[in-house]
Amino acid sequence: MDLQQRKLNKSEWDSIELSVSQDELNVLNMIMQGYHDVNVKINNNNSIFTFLKIDYSEKMEDYLYNKYLRERADKIQEELKKLNPSYKFIKLDSDTKINSADRVRLERFDENSLKKNDIYEFLLIDHIEKLLKNNSVNSKLFHYHYYTLYKLIRNNIIRLNRHIIELTNRILNFFEQNIEKISIIQNAVDFIEKNESLLKYSDLTLYEHQKEIFTICKSLTPKLVLYMAPTGTGKTLTPIALSEQKKIIFVCAARHVGLALAKAAISVKKKIAFAFGCSSADDIRLHYFAAKVFTKNKRTGGIGKVDNSVGDNVEIIICDIRSYLPAMYYMLAFFDAENIITYWDEPTITMDYTSHDIHKTIQDNWKQNMIPNMVLSSATLPKQHELTETLPDFLIKFPGAEICNIVSHDCKKSIPIINKDGLVVVPHYLSDKYSDILKVAKHCNEHLTLLRYFDLKEVCELIDYVNENCYGNSKTNVERHFETLDDINMKNIKMYYINLLQNIVVDKWSIIYSHFMRMRKPRIVENSSIDIKGNKITKVKSIGPGITIGLGVTNSSTSLAGTPLTRLSSEQIPNKEVIGTSGVYVTTKDAYTLTSGPTIFISNDVEKIAKFCIQQANIPSIVMDDLMKKIEYNNAINERLYTLESEVDVIKEQGEQQAKNNVSSFHNGSTINGRNKGGKDSKKLSRDSPEEMESKGKLNKMVQEINALRTLIKSASLNDAFIPNKKMHLDKWATSINTNGAFTSNVDEQFVCDIMALKGVENSWKVLLMMGIGVFINHENITYTEIMKKLAEEQKLYMIIASSDYIYGTNYQFCHGFLSKDLELTQEKLIQAMGRIGRNNIQQTYTIRFRDDDQISKLFTSDTEKPEIINMNRLFNSKKVVWENNTYIEVSEEEEKK
Repeated sequence: MDLQQRKLNKSEWDSIELSVSQDELNVLNMIMQGYHDVNVKINNNNSIFTFLKIDYSEKMEDYLYNKYLRERADKIQEELKKLNPSYKFIKLDSDTKINSADRVRLERFDENSLKKNDIYEFLLIDHIEKLLKNNSVNSKLFHYHYYTLYKLIRNNIIRLNRHIIELTNRILNFFEQNIEKISIIQNAVDFIEKNESLLKYSDLTLYEHQKEIFTICKSLTPKLVLYMAPTGTGKTLTPIALSEQKKIIFVCAARHVGLALAKAAISVKKKIAFAFGCSSADDIRLHYFAAKVFTKNKRTGGIGKVDNSVGDNVEIIICDIRSYLPAMYYMLAFFDAENIITYWDEPTITMDYTSHDIHKTIQDNWKQNMIPNMVLSSATLPKQHELTETLPDFLIKFPGAEICNIVSHDCKKSIPIINKDGLVVVPHYLSDKYSDILKVAKHCNEHLTLLRYFDLKEVCELIDYVNENCYGNSKTNVERHFETLDDINMKNIKMYYINLLQNIVVDKWSIIYSHFMRMRKPRIVENSSIDIKGNKITKVKSIGPGITIGLGVTNSSTSLAGTPLTRLSSEQIPNKEVIGTSGVYVTTKDAYTLTSGPTIFISNDVEKIAKFCIQQANIPSIVMDDLMKKIEYNNAINERLYTLESEVDVIKEQGEQQAKNNVSSFHNGSTINGRNKGGKDSKKLSRDSPEEMESKGKLNKMVQEINALRTLIKSASLNDAFIPNKKMHLDKWATSINTNGAFTSNVDEQFVCDIMALKGVENSWKVLLMMGIGVFINHENITYTEIMKKLAEEQKLYMIIASSDYIYGTNYQFCHGFLSKDLELTQEKLIQAMGRIGRNNIQQTYTIRFRDDDQISKLFTSDTEKPEIINMNRLFNSKKVVWENNTYIEVSEEEEKK
């Protein structure tokens, strides 16, 4: 997390101009549309009509059904007729006529060509056929296809053939009585979490929390919105939709979050401004889209110089905490306060510190704030009843204001918690005492953001076991909680799980706990086929006493007599007990467990983790020596380059200043060599003085030397055997293990060269980059950080090692995360750290791996210290208050200093 609050540099400006992907663009457009219609449903999958791009008519719909779908549909109906002789076929003339032009257009398409293009009608027919095939043969597959069909037919597909809709609904109605809801819940991992059809073809819709905030912000009443929703559910994109009607001041302590919003906003043509590192409104900069007054570039015809003082067009201004007041006054110069929303992203940043440099700025911003509409947005925001000082202060400042509370627990994916022994942790493993389980369940009910960290497989196994053995009371009946299949989704299953934990027959808990502890198996199994140095683990076979070993000792047995002595070995037979691990050997034997995408390793001691990764990689000394020689050679060149480039910058700056002085003198009518520069000899102004000519010559020589030095920088690379999850690496470390999905890096050689050419970057970090590992830490060399961000955004790094400062500041997609033993985090900050994993819209294989199990216990405990609550009440307050003896006391500034 970068709290330096500095101005944007060139690379940051360049980064926001890169458009987001088409999928992200679809989401952004849906969110903006959703502001005007919160029930919006968008689905970009093709029906036959939308694929063929022909005008709709019922006659054409009938023709397409007959041509492409009827043959398979009739076979399905014949199967239904066998099951129910009274079944009536769908009535439709089989000889529908269309005009010759349309017929010619359709001649080039056959059923196979349409299927290849993923047409939705064929998807439905496929599932219907499989459902019928598994009826009374395979109950699980039958329920799977029924449930999938039930969900698919409810998607918002444009111009879906009405006859296929009717056929699908007939199938669903026909088999409805055969469906057992508990069977679907038992198999929810396959039916919901890993169901490719549901994941791929689902509608784009708003989250419930977005619907709420859009509705609330349309009212004209002043308001403070407490906006709490899980990480990765679109909170940061919400301001883009709010800007459809309101002007937005987006405040962010983590600048990367602001830049990500800027990139998304520019992609949908929003007019934005920036206030980073501002001491006054003069420092605010407009993006070209927001420019109203500007000069044109005569050569290109595009925008040249922008007048940043004119902000009439601005829709969103993105600012850091220290620049909030200049940004606020800037916006108030052009818009009424009632039409502006201050959207404060992650206001709890730094609230876990007793004191912090930025605390005074936060309080000043709150005290001097003039915007009557404010949103405080965070996954770990204190609850409404906990902000006992902040809320009354806002209501006093803005009479008639409302306090609006949005608490969401949207849960569309599972990101399991893994302990240091490789075991999945869910609430029912936490204690053998039912009284403790009740406390944990209550805590989860009050902190529903934890739902996404319940492993669905473990949850469903407990539900199945308790229901099968009738260990729950009357309140746990499945039919009461899931009236229809619409109610069976991941969130509701996990909510039912919490309810079930609270309604177990008390004397049955010990049986339940013992059963699951006995059946518990590690999710991440130790790679016991190889040791940490890469040696294959073998068991030497004892030849036994009496065998000749060259010392005259003989064996009474003659079976091996006369044969040469050999060392016999066999693969070690593993113990019956499966041993688990969190998979900390990330560069060697555990690398294969990191699948689907990059990993983040969060630690307060980044250097220690970096050294551990290199040490465990077992790079031969001869290879490492060669690398270090090249790196040191490059470092020497970089030192010389840095000196030359600094001198060049000084000379250029002096030249520019001299040119300005000359122009100024010319316009003032001063003389050179006794002649007026405004007269007939004014052309002499363009001639260089002897000093300037010498300076230019020196500059040219230095530039030539710089270019020559850059060509001398040596490239360095590692053999694939030392790069995690490359084929050679897997062949060495995981030969006998299923390594499907193992994720590896894809760092271009140019990026390595760019890092090699940087001054002030640790040698170890350069070696790590060759292994596909980047480092996130507040670093004086901004270029290194920007390169790492680019690689992270493009998913090219295998892993990122980050300091705890980056818990709030990384909105990249990570599939796995490690929380180091050295982290001392509050409960809220733990949840924020966990929120770095699984931020995209798809379900992949995720894990959050804790190196200290005490941190896991803290997650599920209510009576932990919460400094965030105390500090928010102190700082988001116009008065000076302190926390003493479990209460807030108002003090004067003099008393506070004491």
